[in-house]
Amino acid sequence: MTSRLGHARGMRSPALAAALCAVAACSSPSRPASGSATTVTAAPAIDAPLAATPAPGKVGEVCHLDPASPQGTCHAGLFCFPSGGEMGACTVPCGVTGLAPGGVCPDEAVCVATGRAGELCAARCETGADCLLPGTACDPARHVCLPPDMATPALARCDAPARPRGDFSPPVALSSATSPGVYQYEPAATLTASGDLVVLYTGGGMFMGPSALGIARVPRAGAPVLDATIKTTKSQHFDPWLATDPSGALHAVWLGHNGGGRDLDPEIGYVRSTDGGATWTAPVAVDAPEDCADHRPFCLDKPMVAAGVGSGGKGAAVRIFYSSNGMRMRSSTDGGKTFGAAVSVVGATYGDVAIDRGGAIHVVASSEQEEEAADGDEAARASVWGTNQAAIVYTASTDGVHFAAPVAVSAPAESTPFFFVNPTLAIDEKRGWIYVAYAAGTPDGAWDIQLATSKDRGKTWTRIKANDDATCANHMVPNLAIDPTRGEPLLTWYENRGDAGHVAFTTCAVGGGSCKPAVAISAPMAAYDLVRHSSKWLGEYEALLVDAKTRTLHAAWTEVGDEGGAPIARIKTATRALPR
Repeated sequence: MTSRLGHARGMRSPALAAALCAVAACSSPSRPASGSATTVTAAPAIDAPLAATPAPGKVGEVCHLDPASPQGTCHAGLFCFPSGGEMGACTVPCGVTGLAPGGVCPDEAVCVATGRAGELCAARCETGADCLLPGTACDPARHVCLPPDMATPALARCDAPARPRGDFSPPVALSSATSPGVYQYEPAATLTASGDLVVLYTGGGMFMGPSALGIARVPRAGAPVLDATIKTTKSQHFDPWLATDPSGALHAVWLGHNGGGRDLDPEIGYVRSTDGGATWTAPVAVDAPEDCADHRPFCLDKPMVAAGVGSGGKGAAVRIFYSSNGMRMRSSTDGGKTFGAAVSVVGATYGDVAIDRGGAIHVVASSEQEEEAADGDEAARASVWGTNQAAIVYTASTDGVHFAAPVAVSAPAESTPFFFVNPTLAIDEKRGWIYVAYAAGTPDGAWDIQLATSKDRGKTWTRIKANDDATCANHMVPNLAIDPTRGEPLLTWYENRGDAGHVAFTTCAVGGGSCKPAVAISAPMAAYDLVRHSSKWLGEYEALLVDAKTRTLHAAWTEVGDEGGAPIARIKTATRALPR
């Protein structure tokens, strides 16, 4: 688990930021120039005095927060996890990247997967009377004391035959125990001009420890080149994204910061490569100076990059997108050497972007704004697993400056999650049709993959369910590509239908009328959960690319395998020959 607990898809709690500050160095909220050193200062004080209480010695006992130490008033080896105000419950991170001895909880507790804080030890219970901290309850599925909706949904697997194996090549591992990080996830991928596959991923660390940016290159012919890194001045790295421009140069972006429970000294980092990913320029920050001028925590998030022809089909442009009070975009017309002023895109953050051959910019995003939810709002916490108060929205720009009013892609009142929804888009250039895929479903984690199609440049949308099984299993994190010759949408996603979890693939009809029964392209996983910030984190997006010259489909994903009895996420890739 990393210190990204305060990230826009993490827990936004000032109390938690204070409690964890001593573990990941807190620094001044002022944003230094790119490449400058970070100054370490004291954490902000909590106004009310702490009550003098004996040190609780067990998981689940009530504690008081201390702005100077994550331990609070808990016994040594535990930390005080906030539950509102000054109070909290004693806990310790567990699992592969936790601090519990051997990753195992003490006898009075169970290791529980959460959506915002990795895996935590929670006190055992039979009834609510066993839970000591006000505001916690006995989770009926796990029999542990937790704040409502803090644990990930207990997923139904559904009785179903195992998926048949598809005609993909055997998966190839692009990361291992020797790769950057303890575990690796969220591969971003692009193809070079010569057809080599370049993958950039996050290497997750130990609890509140540093995280890395790893690179793997897979030549069209030859052995993969693994375990390179992009070095920066930041300790934490998330959300990598890759694109190749018309000249063949590669462009990469990510979110970097220095932890501290509040994304200290954040930046949208950027590098480029002109030799197929073998070497990269020195990292620079490409967010606008005004984005963090108010010193608010979590002022940056979710970078993306797209490259293609410029507006009106003239020249070339690199477009960098990121979240800062809604999605913003900066553009370069000189190959990434300089970037223009930031412009507003849409009041949503988490999605996908593409540039068509005419230079129009297409954006899809989830309108769910988790950062606006109060920490104590039970309904808001639950909404990250499914709510009809959000929507998947689409917008576009033809001039690279002004974006159209967003149009809903999802159906009216359709329930969508925020975590793992991954709205992804692809364009059928021959017909001008636009496709979007996303996860949809209820807070219990029974989600399906929806494939939406627009034949009028995004004005109206029709939808079908892409997975061919009943609505009971979990299906999430879709990735979408278009066969440029046949015009068929190609889809991958994660699912736990019929086994412990795998990556599924299908081909859909031109126009999105129907999809074929899905096949499995990965091995069954050692673990499948909606946990985040854990060695079992599957990531919020993966990659699917078409090499039009060789008629080859490339898939890259995160796969949780069993390594000595421990579930560890690694990066895998496989290919499929497209029909001619």
